[in-house]
Amino acid sequence: MNHSIAIILSVYNSEKPDYLHQSLSSLFSQTMKADIYLYIDGEINKSLESVIESFEAEPNFYVVRGEKNKGLAFALNTLIDVALSRGYRYIARMDTDDVSHLNRIEKQFRFMEDRPEIDVLGGYCHEFGSEYALELKKVPLEHDDLKKYSIIRCPFIHPTVMFRSSVFKDGIRYPLDTQFTEDMALWFLLLEKRYRFHNIPEVLLDYRLNDSTFSRRRGIGKAISEFSVRFKYMFKLKEASFKRCIILIIKFFFHVLPLFLIRYAYKRHR
Repeated sequence: MNHSIAIILSVYNSEKPDYLHQSLSSLFSQTMKADIYLYIDGEINKSLESVIESFEAEPNFYVVRGEKNKGLAFALNTLIDVALSRGYRYIARMDTDDVSHLNRIEKQFRFMEDRPEIDVLGGYCHEFGSEYALELKKVPLEHDDLKKYSIIRCPFIHPTVMFRSSVFKDGIRYPLDTQFTEDMALWFLLLEKRYRFHNIPEVLLDYRLNDSTFSRRRGIGKAISEFSVRFKYMFKLKEASFKRCIILIIKFFFHVLPLFLIRYAYKRHR
């Protein structure tokens, strides 16, 4: 067991076997080896099981099974607990439909080793799989800029993130009481605790877009959840302004637009 880095990801029944295979292959091909932990969120079909079985001979592959589907936040929290119990220094995220670049883990590890003040590290991505995909998706780099940016937009591309494991040792986990905003709620918790953020200006992975990407951004539940979390932390983090209030109201109505308008806005206004 390599106690430096644990990569955590979760799969459930609706995901595509080909995508899972591509995702896992990109992790097992990294220039710096890490231990890979896959949470199976409830029962899955035989095709997904077959993909997982094809990697079981890998010595750095660990599978954790959940009897019932409990969602991504629960799955990630379970794996974080496992990683902490086994003494990993870093915990990296990945999704089962994205593809990590082969030197992604090594780049992030070396950066974190050189910059001990940084607690959470992400980077850029290349989008694919949709006509709305961006060749290069950027996010701000420095902590103070990311703090301001977080009120309106997500400061990280979630599957690019690597955490210093110490951020979880005081009990912080992905919140379970949000709707499709577990990552955003976690960033706010970490900012409130004064953990330091950073992004590196390099593409770390290929991020897959598809129809479900846009449908997840739609709905009154998503709108209420995101608005309430952002509005609360805008004041907690002392980043409130009239302009940001207006933008949050606009974003609330964005989430209840028809799907074709969300797609159009996603292409033209990001």
